[in-house]
Amino acid sequence: MHQNQLNTEQIQQLLNPLIISGIYKNQVSALNDIILEFIKNKLKAYKTIIEKLELKYNIDFNGFTIKIKNIASITEEDDWMDWKAALEMKEAWSKTLKSVMKNAN
Repeated sequence: MHQNQLNTEQIQQLLNPLIISGIYKNQVSALNDIILEFIKNKLKAYKTIIEKLELKYNIDFNGFTIKIKNIASITEEDDWMDWKAALEMKEAWSKTLKSVMKNAN
């Protein structure tokens, strides 16, 4: 096994304090909550990037794309790339959230 990979025993050692303290009833509920919270934080971060760019340019991504076509400054191109990446990552994390929630039930 590679040095950077967790094994079952290591995962149990990480989760046991959460169970012993009574925060979670078992390892599955602990892992599920931790993963869901992680995904929600990712979604929030990408949503924040999108909102900041919408406020900066006072337009949505599609409108911005049309507005800067063939005339974008370097800053606008950089913002467009960041905006596009944030939208794509937000979508990917949204799909992941749905999948995790579906499998958790």
